[in-house]
Amino acid sequence: MTMTHYTREDLEFYRSRQMPLLRRMICASHLKGCPDCARLLRELEEDDRTINDIRSSVELYQNLSDSAPAVPTGK
Repeated sequence: MTMTHYTREDLEFYRSRQMPLLRRMICASHLKGCPDCARLLRELEEDDRTINDIRSSVELYQNLSDSAPAVPTGK
């Protein structure tokens, strides 16, 4: 018997709680026993952290740029 794995889309629905409750419970049980799907879920979570880090860096840069004094051009 072959094990069916969850797709990225399935796991996104799982993570965002858009998956129906019974299906979420089945998915959670599957994740406990399937290293491939658990790894894919961790990768999605790592992607989220990377995106959040990039957004924070952009915000920081924008805030610093907005508050930086004008540099004279010498003209």
